[in-house]
Amino acid sequence: MTPDTLTGTHLLVLVLGLLAFLSLAFATERHGEHLLGRTPSRRWQGLARVAGWLLLALSLAYAITALDVGVGIALWLGWLSIAALAWVFIFPRWPWQPPARDKPQRQVQSNGEPGNGAPTSPPRRGARTIAALLLLATSIVFATGLARVQLPPLERSYALTGQVGPWTFTLVESDRNPPQLVDMDIPMKEFRLRFCDACDQHIRLATLKVNQPRSLRATGMGFMGQRWERRAEISLPDTLRADSELWLTVTGKDGNVHQTFWRMDQVSPGTVAWFEQQRKAPDAQP
Repeated sequence: MTPDTLTGTHLLVLVLGLLAFLSLAFATERHGEHLLGRTPSRRWQGLARVAGWLLLALSLAYAITALDVGVGIALWLGWLSIAALAWVFIFPRWPWQPPARDKPQRQVQSNGEPGNGAPTSPPRRGARTIAALLLLATSIVFATGLARVQLPPLERSYALTGQVGPWTFTLVESDRNPPQLVDMDIPMKEFRLRFCDACDQHIRLATLKVNQPRSLRATGMGFMGQRWERRAEISLPDTLRADSELWLTVTGKDGNVHQTFWRMDQVSPGTVAWFEQQRKAPDAQP
């Protein structure tokens, strides 16, 4: 998912939330009269109530589909809170205001306390200003937090999709940083793999290796972890170049073995650039 797509997801969830709360407001006599200038009919209220709940369900389903369960629900709740607060400030400025209701005035008692006839002081503008500033600050903090949320590696735009044998998959490097040097200055790189849900139950093992395996007994490092996000950290040879090949070997539960490969500059251009830089640097070894 690209940044533009992610921004569109946020805006759509917010718009659906605004429309949902507007529909639910139409479903009540008090707010319906406020918004329409007249009391809505029972049929209108029923339709508005159904539309409001459907819009809420639609916004939740869209958020979960676009950003997975955890991030999607958090996104949905956050933008719904902002949408609800926005209507709190929009309603008092709505063009069709309900008629003011006459209230008995409170009188001042002998001890100076307001009684039934004393006029009450109008609400202070300072309180509304503070509430508006709090709403703005909440929106800014929430939007900033969402902007810093990084997409899972397998959902990023540079992830590779393909098919090995009868199974489809997505493969991506965990990050675009240079390889990590471990003991004896061996460069290591982590990759992540996910097969389709229907494919996964037929797969026994998936391994990854730079350069073509010489035999099916040496196909590289096996992927470990949960089925929806397998991980494998592999060592990288000193001879790695742009045209080096990254081989994926997948063994099915039926015993059949399938392989596919990519050029390293397709999978991890940053790693290729790092090796080239190491070779150019004097007295430097990767």
